[in-house]
Amino acid sequence: MKNLFIILFCCVLSVSCKNKTDQNVGTDQSKQTDSLAIKKEDINKINYVDIGLDVKTNKIVPTWQAYQTLADAVQSLKQADYSFFNSDIEVFTTAIKDLEETIPADIKTQSIEARVLAFKTKLLNLKDLKNLSFIDKKDILFATKEVFVAFSNLNLQINKKLEKDSQNIERPY
Repeated sequence: MKNLFIILFCCVLSVSCKNKTDQNVGTDQSKQTDSLAIKKEDINKINYVDIGLDVKTNKIVPTWQAYQTLADAVQSLKQADYSFFNSDIEVFTTAIKDLEETIPADIKTQSIEARVLAFKTKLLNLKDLKNLSFIDKKDILFATKEVFVAFSNLNLQINKKLEKDSQNIERPY
């Protein structure tokens, strides 16, 4: 009788302990998911120089549809909206491919092509990191910062190209 009582007590004890640990695991997992979620405040803490386009670019860039699509994606990133990177892979791939292939002739130089390639690389890196489940929040924020910096560098290079083209420098001979 004593042995039966001890066995019953051990069974009840093990079942009750298991229920408590299952509840704690669920609570810890929801806290971990919340801590991995990237919010607008996290994006606002990213330190980089945001360079926009000059007024001189109004003639060229609005007709460059691929640039406009990716500029909208970067703007949504600033709002902590990663939907462009989680959306259909074909839309994402087409936008990046079009960005490289449809650079307007007025600004198509090696330096701008290099900035477009760097921007493309950072976008692909961020997309890959967002698709992995075991990546830390800080890694995704770092990749997001790299996208912002690459986009700013592309804008800076476009501005420099158009500024240089607008200068009329006469050389004395």
